[in-house]
Amino acid sequence: MRGCARCWAAAMTIDIDRAHRHSANHRAQLLASERCGCFFCLAMFSPQAVVEWIDAPADAAADANDDEVGVTALCPACGIDAVIGSASGFAIERAFLQAMQARWFAAMA
Repeated sequence: MRGCARCWAAAMTIDIDRAHRHSANHRAQLLASERCGCFFCLAMFSPQAVVEWIDAPADAAADANDDEVGVTALCPACGIDAVIGSASGFAIERAFLQAMQARWFAAMA
């Protein structure tokens, strides 16, 4: 039983690490999502609630507004770039967001 728990924990860590790759440079994926969540503040919202974007792509015009061309969402509740959408393949639920929060923001708790 103990070995199985370790295997599950290792698999969960791998999934959490894989999920994190979907939290940046994700504008198209996020806008294709039905639901989004922030793994910093644990808020859940529709992709239409995101109004601030950062990380303009390299080919963006120098005078372009980041919100118009940015590819990484900022959470509409807390303003942190810790947003992931359901189109990533991960279920946007509180337990998942809490696991992400524990992995990526544990030092801040």
